[in-house]
Amino acid sequence: MKFRRRFLAVGIAALAGITMAGCALINGPADRTDDFVAAGQKCTGSWSLGDLREGTDPEAQTVAELALAEAEVTPETLASATSLLEFSKSDYERERTSEAELHSEAYMLTVTLHVKDKLEAAGYPDTDRVIEVWSKHSCS
Repeated sequence: MKFRRRFLAVGIAALAGITMAGCALINGPADRTDDFVAAGQKCTGSWSLGDLREGTDPEAQTVAELALAEAEVTPETLASATSLLEFSKSDYERERTSEAELHSEAYMLTVTLHVKDKLEAAGYPDTDRVIEVWSKHSCS
C-alpha cells in the first residue's frame, strides 16, 4: 500500500511539473514575478499577459504591460481583494481555505484587477477580453 501511495505521489508531482512547464511554453516567461508574505508564509507569484485575438490593438498590450508593471499591493487594495474573495466563496470553500491561501489569492487578485481596471479605463473592458492575465502562485 505504501508503494502505491508513493508511486501516486510521484506521478502527481510529475504531472504537475509537466503542466507548469507546458504553461510556461505556451505563455512564455512571466511578465512579472513577486515574492511576498501571506499570513506568515513566503510566497511567489507570477503573471503573464497574452492577447486572445489575432490583430489585437497594440495599445491594449501596452496598457496591460504598464499596468502590470505599476500595480501596487497596498494594505487597502489587499483588504479589498480579500473581502471580495471571502464574499465570493461558499461556506464549504471558506472552511477549507487556509488564511495563507486566502491572502495569497488576494495578493494575486489585486494585481490582476489593477490590470483589468486600467484596460477598461483605456477602452478595453473585460467583457471584450482582448488581453488575458494568467497568474500562478505558490507558498511554503
